[in-house]
Amino acid sequence: VYGLLGLAGDADELGIRPDYTTSTTLAQVFTQTARAIIQKNWKIQRKRGLQILRYGSLGQRKSAPKNQTDLPSWVPEWNGKIAKTYQREMSFLACGEIRMPDLVPTSSSTILGLRGFCVGAIVDLGEQARVDIWRRSPDGAKKIVGFFDNVRRLLNM
Repeated sequence: VYGLLGLAGDADELGIRPDYTTSTTLAQVFTQTARAIIQKNWKIQRKRGLQILRYGSLGQRKSAPKNQTDLPSWVPEWNGKIAKTYQREMSFLACGEIRMPDLVPTSSSTILGLRGFCVGAIVDLGEQARVDIWRRSPDGAKKIVGFFDNVRRLLNM
C-alpha cells in the first residue's frame, strides 16, 4: 500500500502517511486505506464510495495470517489475489438511486458506520446449496431432498 502511494495521483487527498513502526500492523494499514478510499470517494461520488465493499471478505475469509486476524470483514486483503465478494455492478444500492446511505462516526476505526433502517431480523439460516458437490456424493440425492425440505421449512416460518 505504501509503495503505491507514490504512484497515486490522489495520495495527498487520501491522507495516508506511511508508518513503518513495528507497532503498526498490516490489518491497521489495510483498514486505514479502505476507510480513506471510502471517505474520499464518498465526497466525490457517493455511490462509488461503497464499491470497495465488494472486495471485502464479509465473513468469508478462509484463513487469515497472524497479522490479519483483526482485519474487519469489510476491508479487502490487498496482499494477495483480490476477488469480488459480490459480482453485480450495482451492489449496496438498497435505497435506490435517489438516496444514498450516510457515513456515521463510530467508536473504533475497525467499525464502518452507515446510517440505515432495520427492516427485519434473521431468526434462522438454511444450508448453502452445494448441488455440484452433492451430485458426486453417494448420498447426494438425499442431501438435495434435505436441502429442499429445509427451504420449505424456512418458507413456512
